[in-house]
Amino acid sequence: ELLYEKQGMIAKIIINRPEKRNALNSAVIHGIDEALKQAAEDPKVRVVILGGAGEKAFTAGFDLKEAMEHNITGVVERRKDTSEEIKFFMRMWNFPKPIVAAIQGYCIGGGITLAMLSDMVIASEDASFGNPEIILGYVPEFFYLSKFFTAAEMRDMNVVNQVVPYENLEETAMAVANRIAQIPPESAKIIKYSLNKCYELQGFRSTIDFVSEMFNLG
Repeated sequence: ELLYEKQGMIAKIIINRPEKRNALNSAVIHGIDEALKQAAEDPKVRVVILGGAGEKAFTAGFDLKEAMEHNITGVVERRKDTSEEIKFFMRMWNFPKPIVAAIQGYCIGGGITLAMLSDMVIASEDASFGNPEIILGYVPEFFYLSKFFTAAEMRDMNVVNQVVPYENLEETAMAVANRIAQIPPESAKIIKYSLNKCYELQGFRSTIDFVSEMFNLG
C-alpha cells in the first residue's frame, strides 16, 4: 500500500491505494513513517517527493472504515490516539531533508496535514482541498466553511507553491526536487531548520498542543 523508490538523489514515497482514493489507514501511516526514516538515513537521498497513485486523489484523508472499526468516544483514549498521530506528524516536521508534495485530485483532511508538513507543494489544476469532516463535529484544521478549495485558491492562500496541468505534475515535482537537490545537504538542512524555527518562535508547537486538545474534545 506504499511504494518507495529512488531516482538519483530523489526518494519517491507514493501512497498506493488508488481504489480507495489513497485513504490513510494505519499501514499507510506506518509505511510513510518507515520510508521517511529510510530516506533520512540514506546519505544519497537529498530530497523526498510525497505523492499518491492514480488520477483521483493524493489522499482522501483518514480511512473512515478503519476509524469506525476502532471508534473512540472517551476523551482519555482519544488523547492517547491523537498523541500518537501528532508524534508521527512531528517526525515529518523534524525530518532533516526537504519534502515536496505532489498533489492531484482530492486532498482531504489528513492529506492537507501531510501537504502542510511538506516544504513545498506542487498541485495539479484539478486538485481539490477540503475538510468535510468538520460537519461531523471535528475542530477544523484549516477551513471554517467546510467547502472545497481549488489548487489556484490554495496557491493564492500561499499553501500551494505551484499549479500545473495534471500531465505535468510528476515532471514538475521531479524538476523542483532535482533543483533543490543541488543545494549541499548540510545547507539544505540548515535552511529547513531555520524556516521551521521561525514558525516555532511564533508559537507553532503551542498551537499544535492546543488544537490537538480541541480536536480531542470535538
